[in-house]
Amino acid sequence: MVFRGLCVGLGGFFSFAAVVLCVFANIGQLSNNVVTRNIRYVSVDTRGLGDALSRAGQSNTNIFAQDQSSPVGQGNGIKDDYQWGLYNYCAGEVNGDSRSCSQRNFGFEFLPADAVLSDTPQGDRQTLQNFLPESTFRDSGYLGRFSKAAMYLIFIGSCLALIAWVAGLLSHRFAFLGAAFIALLSALALGVGAALLTAIYVKTKASIDNANFGITIHYGNALWITWAAVLAVALSIVPYIISCCTGRSDDY
Repeated sequence: MVFRGLCVGLGGFFSFAAVVLCVFANIGQLSNNVVTRNIRYVSVDTRGLGDALSRAGQSNTNIFAQDQSSPVGQGNGIKDDYQWGLYNYCAGEVNGDSRSCSQRNFGFEFLPADAVLSDTPQGDRQTLQNFLPESTFRDSGYLGRFSKAAMYLIFIGSCLALIAWVAGLLSHRFAFLGAAFIALLSALALGVGAALLTAIYVKTKASIDNANFGITIHYGNALWITWAAVLAVALSIVPYIISCCTGRSDDY
């Protein structure tokens, strides 16, 4: 009885932890408050781009934003830093609240080159586009396709983690079996989604992250939060299975 109670408690603890972690991963960049603006999957630092353009003999006088809080995507100038969440991105100061965000939408895509170019004034856009390397950083088709798939998988995995936790609260052996199965599906969805994002971020970073182009990519805390959620929900599976095998078919 004590062992069964311990397993029930562990299953509930790990699945609840996964839900909390998923909530944090999902709210990154949704607003400009101090919590969400500091949660990001990946960031693109463009502060070295001016020097790189100068070394290449390109003028960079008017391509950077004078106001870091000006709307994104309207040719108001390149921002210092671009930070992605699951549903939108924000750009502006690296640390601080002088920034603005894109519109939020479901199935959002990680398109770093498009974000930077859309902020570049129209007259300088072609120059910058020619300067950026033909690499993964500019491969909008590849990045968009896989980042969108990852976003859907992480959202689905987050919902499944919530369902698994709720099912575990029902204190019924068949509910525990259902919770274990749903937790497995959640771990798979979250794991594949996190793996896709990790892969495209690594490739993008490797393709642009050097002094020649002045753009630096940093992995964000939301990526590690998602991997932690994968681990948490996976750890809930065995306790739920043991609870099912040792429990009764009626409520405790």
